[in-house]
Amino acid sequence: MSARVIEFPEQGIPGTLVRYTEGGGEPVELDARGPVALSSGSRLVYVVDATGAADADGAGEAPDELDRDALAAALAQLPSDAFVVADLSGATDAMVRAIAGQRALRTLVLAGDFTDEGVAALGGMPGLADLVLESPRFTGAGLAALAGSRTAASLDSLVLSEATAFRPEHLRALSEAPHLTSLTFEGMPVDHTLAGAVLTHLSQVAEVSVAERPGHALDPGVLERLLAAGLCVNGIAAPPEYAALFAGAAAEAAQAGQEGQGESEDEGDMGGEEPPEERGVLREVVEEDELERLLAGPVPVLVGLTAPWCGPCAFLTPVLEDMVEARGAALAGVKVDVDRAAWAQERFAVLGVPTVLLLRDGREVFRFSGAATRRRIEEWLATAGVPGGAAR
Repeated sequence: MSARVIEFPEQGIPGTLVRYTEGGGEPVELDARGPVALSSGSRLVYVVDATGAADADGAGEAPDELDRDALAAALAQLPSDAFVVADLSGATDAMVRAIAGQRALRTLVLAGDFTDEGVAALGGMPGLADLVLESPRFTGAGLAALAGSRTAASLDSLVLSEATAFRPEHLRALSEAPHLTSLTFEGMPVDHTLAGAVLTHLSQVAEVSVAERPGHALDPGVLERLLAAGLCVNGIAAPPEYAALFAGAAAEAAQAGQEGQGESEDEGDMGGEEPPEERGVLREVVEEDELERLLAGPVPVLVGLTAPWCGPCAFLTPVLEDMVEARGAALAGVKVDVDRAAWAQERFAVLGVPTVLLLRDGREVFRFSGAATRRRIEEWLATAGVPGGAAR
């Protein structure tokens, strides 16, 4: 039995419409035309590319280019709870204003030539957690309209991409976004002015990802400043005294990702379908007292926080085993299942798994979250002064 029906225009709207059910089930692509029935727990994802196409000579518009004004008008007529995810490429201000009427959105990705005028309309989304803004015309002034809004109150992460006209002082408007913990800058200059604005206005932010344009080296001094302030930068976090050591590693990680340097040649590549077998090299720790005894020992300890339901963990754990085994008596390694050891997430202020920490004399030297290749982990351990060895 249908829980509700979303009425789309009889002529339909362009793009891809996908229905998925929270808690399981295969996504189903639907025709965005006429009545669309949704059962309890069903949600809709909408993706459209309205950028248009050039003709064979590279000039002019293809005859079947989307009418973006018509698309904006159609989106504005939809019920306010039609989508939970929307991804609009080629977005104009009119399209942004139209999608702003979707009050149930959790994730919104906007890429195009929209301006601050369009962004200023995004203040009425009480469930929006993730927002991506990609436009060379966006200066950030439109964020002022979000200050104190329902959107600012719910926002968890913000990505600014190719926003080359962005002015750092406009980050001040997000100081009233209490749940904003993750900030990403892609393809735009990241200098001390921007870093200073983040540190001055966004004390609630815990993670910053930075990737400038290919061929433009990141300033390790900027990354060091962010690391020294206690932020996780490009997946790496370190205490202030180690900030200088790991700033270079963070810059290299960003450049490698931006330049598309594949890691598939690494033995520790995690792109395969089947994870390698764990060999029991890492000591399994459940009680906090047991970890304390290990930390009191003479060698640094590599701590992997994991969970049985975590796919990336299954690939990462054997790589960590290799790291520990190759270093023999110079490095101890443990694995902590956060489902069985509830204390671990609170102790290490961890929001997700996998998270890996290196502790020396009981103090954190560095950490990273998410999957990482063998080569990257080797580099981080070398930076931390842990002797290398012959990896498997």
